[in-house]
Amino acid sequence: MKQILPICCFCEKVHDDARTEAGEGLWQDMKIYTVSRGLRPMNTVFAYGCCPDCLTDDPGAIAFRTRMSQSGSSIRDNRESPR
Repeated sequence: MKQILPICCFCEKVHDDARTEAGEGLWQDMKIYTVSRGLRPMNTVFAYGCCPDCLTDDPGAIAFRTRMSQSGSSIRDNRESPR
């Protein structure tokens, strides 16, 4: 069975909701989290998001990366479509 692991796409901290209400857990370093729990990457699905620290520190970076990913998909769509 695969485990879904919420991870920040900027700093790669993992959201740990163990023994807390959903969404109330701490964000921890991914290496420490995986080693302490004996997780194997092949049994883990990463759900990318943004931790509160990264969102607070640089909201402009998130907007920029979102625009870049959207423009990248439109460029790819234009190249694939026949004219």
